[in-house]
Amino acid sequence: MMKKKLIWLSVIFILVGIIIVAVKGFNVNLKYTAHKSINIPIGSDYNIEDIKAISNEVFGKGKVQIEKAGLYNDAVCINVKEASKEQIEKVLEKINEKYDAKQNILIPINESYITEEVEEIAKEVLNKETVKVEKYAEDEIYASIKSNIISEEKLEELINKINEKYNLQNEKSSVSAPKAITTTTYGRVALRDMAKQYVYYVMMATVLILAYFAIRFRKLGIANVLAKSVMLIVLAELLYTAILAIIRYPIDKLAIMAALAIYIAVVTYLNSTFLKASAKDSAK
Repeated sequence: MMKKKLIWLSVIFILVGIIIVAVKGFNVNLKYTAHKSINIPIGSDYNIEDIKAISNEVFGKGKVQIEKAGLYNDAVCINVKEASKEQIEKVLEKINEKYDAKQNILIPINESYITEEVEEIAKEVLNKETVKVEKYAEDEIYASIKSNIISEEKLEELINKINEKYNLQNEKSSVSAPKAITTTTYGRVALRDMAKQYVYYVMMATVLILAYFAIRFRKLGIANVLAKSVMLIVLAELLYTAILAIIRYPIDKLAIMAALAIYIAVVTYLNSTFLKASAKDSAK
């Protein structure tokens, strides 16, 4: 009686889940929707909660996803659905105020450039009174511009103005700016593309497991063993998927890994159940 109630309850959950998916679709993790990813190389000494507070203030609370980045966690990555240039500059301004991260931008010019002229251009573009320019000690054709973190757009503008002033053809690849933030636009990732790398292996594993069950527990009835196995595996995964849809949990790799864990748990349960039933049958 209890089992029947659980089955009917599961069916109701699954039907509700199907309706929600049909109307709203799944709630997909921000990283797998169309979004912008802003990578800011702050340095290792930062508090990710500070970055969350700044991002929530600029983009709106709950509309961003923050994660540590960089080989040594010396950068922070802000994922957001939409981000204007003004918003990116605002985030950058607040982070610079909070951490005052310094860097040297090295731009090749020539040996006869005047540091005051380059400094005037840098201050005009970066709008920073604290910007300073000096000749790079190791090679004086380079201008060393001391600044805070800057955006890619500001770096390009700085390069273009210096190129125009000195008739150069510098590109970003020829300029060293270790703390210039990068903004990357990503397209939507289809759920089927997220899951397909697992589907083939799960299907192969299922075929092998069902074949094993059919041979190992054939005395219990091959049709009965296969039907019970398939029904329980499918029911468990559908119920899990329905619950994700109902509670609006954002689908990500963790959700897919949890589905695999449920699959393994169900298979383990089936094997244990069939072993017990087989032992009882042999004892008769």
